[in-house]
Amino acid sequence: MRLKDFSALCFDMDFTLVNYSLNKFLPMVYDVTARFLVEKKGYPKTLQHQDESDLKLIRQGLILDKTTHHFLDISSTGEVISAFDGNNFLSHKKILELYPDRRWSYFDTFYKGFECDVATVSHDELPYFFYDSAFVSPVIPVMAKHMRSLSRCESDFSEKCKTLYKDTLESFNFNFHPDNFKRNTGFFFPEMMKNTDLYIDKASPKFKNRLKELKDNGVKLVLVTASHVDYTELLMDYSYGSNWREYFDIVCCRARKPGFFTSSPVSRPFYRWNFKNDSIGNETMPELNCKDIFFEGHWTCVDKWIKCNATRPGRVAYVGDSFKSDIIPTKLFTSWDQMAIVWEGQKYLREKSSEKLGHVNKKVHLEENEEWGSFFGSEKQFTMTAGKLMAHSDIVFSNVESLASLEMDENFESGCFYDFDPYE
Repeated sequence: MRLKDFSALCFDMDFTLVNYSLNKFLPMVYDVTARFLVEKKGYPKTLQHQDESDLKLIRQGLILDKTTHHFLDISSTGEVISAFDGNNFLSHKKILELYPDRRWSYFDTFYKGFECDVATVSHDELPYFFYDSAFVSPVIPVMAKHMRSLSRCESDFSEKCKTLYKDTLESFNFNFHPDNFKRNTGFFFPEMMKNTDLYIDKASPKFKNRLKELKDNGVKLVLVTASHVDYTELLMDYSYGSNWREYFDIVCCRARKPGFFTSSPVSRPFYRWNFKNDSIGNETMPELNCKDIFFEGHWTCVDKWIKCNATRPGRVAYVGDSFKSDIIPTKLFTSWDQMAIVWEGQKYLREKSSEKLGHVNKKVHLEENEEWGSFFGSEKQFTMTAGKLMAHSDIVFSNVESLASLEMDENFESGCFYDFDPYE
């Protein structure tokens, strides 16, 4: 397939259209999580003291097994590649003892979970938690630091871990709930508003020109983000300029993914944002237009608008970074193609790509933990996340900026890594 074959490209915002400076952002998420636990839940203040070894524990695609209280890296066929108990990585012998044949018993359930509307499943109902984004993966070292102060020999160890896990879930809502931006509550949004330039990269002129080129070539551009209008405007204003809406034909905020893809269309109408009083209008919108910003909704309504307004028939792709919200539901529940953005790929840039993405790559200084190993695994044993990428993505980029290097008539193969190679 080629870019010129597409009639529309739909983009996620966080970690897709908007690039975060990871070496600043990940420690900040650690800090706001630890601060919540200390100030709101009474955990010891030592939890807020982060060091380099803590940050090395951060990696996308890890799983917390809530029955063993281990953090796991799972292969694409269900084997436990690595296991961390909060204090130490388990030996090969210990893994075999606790996980016969190295098999993770919840693997099949976990895999099938992506095939249903995961928005309807409570985290409390599941015996595991999947750390699939940079908003949640820094919680791992926070939990590990507190678990080191506990003894697995104590009778109440399991209950203390369950409480810790529930408290971290509460920290997500406290810090990241979309309404908190307007309320100026939590620790995350006030910090982002105060120091936007510290955590966000500006889009390059080359990529902004690519967006203009795509529009000039008749490709419809759509922004579909889970973020609220106010946070969207903060990041897009900074990254793309105050005229950022001119790059897009349709803007949809607080899309509540993955429900945007997985729910019934009847249960997911669009609402128009009312700029006069900064609120969601009560009237549902049966059709979309280029003038307004829309809330919630369903992919089929966007697809209908594209088909009615496209300058030519063609493919539609969704570009996003989250496994649960973007990558997997796009492929399983829509007729669209999927372009994945995986920031872990910036550690494996090809030489030419490294030169082209130099301004971005300088922001990634995190070293890889030798015990966890690569997010992608190896050619002999893919990680679960690498397996999902290959199965559900048509092309994988380390950064959306690489789209500016993909020629309009350049062919690319399904499932390929465009600007990096983790197995070289």
